[in-house]
Amino acid sequence: MQTQAILTQNPPYILGHAETELDRLIHQARYFGDLTQHVLNLAGLGPGMHVLDAGCGAGDVSFMAVRMVGAEGEVIGVDKSPEAVALASQRAQAAMLTNVHFVTQDLAELHLDEPVDALIGSRILMYFADPAVALRRMAGFVKPGGLVVFQDFDMEAAKSEPACALFETTLRRVKQTFTRAGFDIQCGLRLSRIFQEAGLTAPQMILGARVESGPDALVYDQLAQVTRSLLPVMERTGIATAAEVGLETLADRIRDEAVANNATLVSPALIGAWTRKNRGVN
Repeated sequence: MQTQAILTQNPPYILGHAETELDRLIHQARYFGDLTQHVLNLAGLGPGMHVLDAGCGAGDVSFMAVRMVGAEGEVIGVDKSPEAVALASQRAQAAMLTNVHFVTQDLAELHLDEPVDALIGSRILMYFADPAVALRRMAGFVKPGGLVVFQDFDMEAAKSEPACALFETTLRRVKQTFTRAGFDIQCGLRLSRIFQEAGLTAPQMILGARVESGPDALVYDQLAQVTRSLLPVMERTGIATAAEVGLETLADRIRDEAVANNATLVSPALIGAWTRKNRGVN
């Protein structure tokens, strides 16, 4: 059976597709990997399944899924960035994975010869102009009774205790940049409604976040890296200048402040949602 999705016009990917951004995506996927793995486990992704990973980026969630579905399963990763797909394909070849494939395609133009057992996506729905419309169309790729699993941010959940001024300022700049560009920084909190508006049953959901402290915490570099990718937009929209951000020393200064305050830092939360497609629904 052949399926096509037609999605609404979406704004450009705010973080770009430069080599530094692709490297950041790989590090981000590792940083949040335990949280994504937990959601896929809870949802029931397992051996033998054929899976579509929507917005696969550099391929990390696809690689996670292919380990779960095993040799009898298959994963197709789709992303509209040729740079991301080329890197994901190179990484799959280097790892000698033959049952994961990557396709450069806008989801609006994607065709599949057969429906899949599961549709997954992590940190992707927030980038759609209308995520419910996008999800409704993507769910058309899933066979009746199949899994639909998505995970997205609640950036407002990030915090420091005691409050660290530079950490909070950097977070505020990141959130303002996404918001001014038209993206929903609390998309994760709206996943239940998005699923239902897409014609799916209300999902089960879970929230997770990285909580860190001390000099070796990874959050300092994570926050500096996303700031690096967003800096051109920050400057263009008047949120902050390069001089105000001080990118080259930003991670060190966030670390020094947090360590001096013996602070605990909470990353943006990720909310996972999963359900099964109703039988009889096309």
